[in-house]
Amino acid sequence: MKTELISRVVATTLATALASIALAVPAEGATAAVSVRGGTHHASDSTALKAHVDTIMKTGTVGVVVRSTGPHGTRNATGGVADQATGDPARPGDRFRIASTTKTFVATVVLQLVAEGRLSLDDTVEHWLPGVVSGNGNDGSKITVRQLLQHTSGLFDYTADFPEFASKAGYQANRYATWTAEQLAATGMRHAPNFQPGTSWSYSNTNYILAGMIIKKITGHDWTQEVTARIIRPLGLHDTLAPTTDSRIPGRHLRGYSAFGEAGPEIDVTALNPSAGGAAGAMISTTADLSRFYQALLGGKLLRPA
Repeated sequence: MKTELISRVVATTLATALASIALAVPAEGATAAVSVRGGTHHASDSTALKAHVDTIMKTGTVGVVVRSTGPHGTRNATGGVADQATGDPARPGDRFRIASTTKTFVATVVLQLVAEGRLSLDDTVEHWLPGVVSGNGNDGSKITVRQLLQHTSGLFDYTADFPEFASKAGYQANRYATWTAEQLAATGMRHAPNFQPGTSWSYSNTNYILAGMIIKKITGHDWTQEVTARIIRPLGLHDTLAPTTDSRIPGRHLRGYSAFGEAGPEIDVTALNPSAGGAAGAMISTTADLSRFYQALLGGKLLRPA
């Protein structure tokens, strides 16, 4: 994973559709709203932000929250509803499942451990997790920690063979089930790798399940504890959570809907045991907290320049 340090003022724009990948038809007449805090903005800036929200809403998204933070202050924009049943509008401070943005938090912890000299990006997965990556042509001795973070390991994505994400019926039957990282990794190992390590690129959630396991092996603590202690608390991300098995999103939040690519109406997919995503996608946050996190990360407050 590579990032570049930007200038002292980091501009960040963050947006989310409900449940990140869940799309549904918005309530009729849904509109977008923009608010501005701090600094000076031209009217065209807010108009442009609202236009982006309107464009996303036209795809059939239920609700959108957007935050733009830059040298002239912060703008928030929203569109649609947070809950189809109640019709409550989406608001800037709503929590939501941040899905794979979780990976950035996990990668940051791994890189902090590298900076502390507790592991190397060139260490093999086998070194830290003996026997975990094996079978069906998988070989952890040929995969490095760097390749996990960069999605160049070739490992099969476990979510492509996972009942909870495959269908409405699968979700409804398994959404409250608790999964261990070992079980998720084993699902990936049921399949042959997509390519030999380091020879190509393919997005795989299995990579970050393994990264979370390595964090625990090194620190003795679950990745959720390390992310909380190293990032969430120091940065004061009061609306950010790294849950383990709690299926709820506490406080005011966006609800998610998905049809899983099937015919018929979308179903509410808000309630979910986050262990299904683990270190690859379990976290909950807000646009304000994510903006603060990325400003700290890209501004050099969480990692050394190297």
